[in-house]
Amino acid sequence: MGHHRSLKRFINRFKSNSDGTMAVLWATSLSAVVLAAGSAYDYSKVTTARVQSVATADMLALSAAVYIRDHDGETPNTNKEGFKHNQRYYLEDIGIDITPYADRKAKFRGKKGRNKDLEKPNFRIKYDHPETGMVSAFVYGQTRPAFMGIVGIDNVDFSASSTVSYETQDLKDPASIGLVLDNSGSMAWDDGTGTIRMTGLKTTVKGFMVQMDDVIDMATAEDNPGQGQANATNQNKYLRTNMITYAVKNKNNGQSYQDIDEERFKWSTISDSKIDAMVADGGTNSSGAMALMNYRMKDEPDTHEKKNGGNPLKYVLFMTDGVNNVTSNSNCRAAQGHWHYLHWNSWTLSHEDKSNSNGWYRVWAREYDEWGQYWSEQTICDEISSYDAATISSCGELKEQGSKIYSIGYALTINATDSEWKRAEVARANALLLGCATGPEYFKDAQNANSLNLAFESIGEDIVEDSIRIRY
Repeated sequence: MGHHRSLKRFINRFKSNSDGTMAVLWATSLSAVVLAAGSAYDYSKVTTARVQSVATADMLALSAAVYIRDHDGETPNTNKEGFKHNQRYYLEDIGIDITPYADRKAKFRGKKGRNKDLEKPNFRIKYDHPETGMVSAFVYGQTRPAFMGIVGIDNVDFSASSTVSYETQDLKDPASIGLVLDNSGSMAWDDGTGTIRMTGLKTTVKGFMVQMDDVIDMATAEDNPGQGQANATNQNKYLRTNMITYAVKNKNNGQSYQDIDEERFKWSTISDSKIDAMVADGGTNSSGAMALMNYRMKDEPDTHEKKNGGNPLKYVLFMTDGVNNVTSNSNCRAAQGHWHYLHWNSWTLSHEDKSNSNGWYRVWAREYDEWGQYWSEQTICDEISSYDAATISSCGELKEQGSKIYSIGYALTINATDSEWKRAEVARANALLLGCATGPEYFKDAQNANSLNLAFESIGEDIVEDSIRIRY
């Protein structure tokens, strides 16, 4: 009985004694905070590993796809040739490290030997359909989390897969390629590097035609072995080209008209003399030229069917260095600006901006234009061209036909000192080009003649070389 009374007194003292209670609460709370922060750290690390494993899987699949492409669908027989089908390889053996923690030794985390079950990051390549160019890569890995082990999570897996296929456009696949080129007056301007824009365009188009001549040479050489490339053009039955140039000119009575010149589709490339005949002059209206290209391209399948029995790949290259002429305005509003006191200097043929005095006159100046002259209008409006909508409509019909449209913006640069009006013009030109392109990746920004040449060269490679695409 005395024992029970002693135990009861002890329990009552414990219940009434608050010493150390806060310490227990703080310890419990701190443990939760540490666990939450540690789990977030572990999650971040593992997420990074998973992102890296996706990129690694893409790279490995592309590498394997290129191998079977270059070996006519044959898969590697030995490890020296490449990655064998469904064989396990370790990433560290090829110099790739995606393990999320710098400290990977088991003795530094938990009990000795606790991490022996961890699998080092590895991968397999599967050539399930090599004849179609389809290859898959699978990446696996495990890691020991730094904090999650507190709650019994010993291992965390991460993995990724990637399937890659390539499409080989046979040199003997027929193709029709049309160029729609801006020949307006601004093409006579400098591209910003000392090269006249039209000069750069002529050089670029000639180089592009050389690329297409190579396609004709290789395709016809297969059909006519031993005849050499000299007869390639005469034997060509695979590739046709067309070039349409456009500008806006004025008649004697002041009325404007679309000046469209065409080298119609034919079984050869565009000649240098035809390219050299391009002249920069007049305003800009691309609608008629694109409508004509749409009309011409509709006949190409029948033309190829009669010649080679095939349905052609169809490509359109649309290049402009500026906006179409304005047909209306909207959203007119007060312009930001101030009064300037100007004097026309007949020696320098320019306005001089100085204070009010005799011989000077006052104008409202919104901003400088690109020639250093003043805009005197006190309103500013959004410029609209109905030619843009008409051009995009024709582009839409071309795409419905199956044509791939590449659009190239030439010298559409923006500088820090450019006016609001200039910025709006460039934005409108880019909107037109993006609206016509098959997709954003088909829009090329060529700021000068050199980048224009590179853009056309890249498009030529897209046409005649393999296309590798990742399928997730």
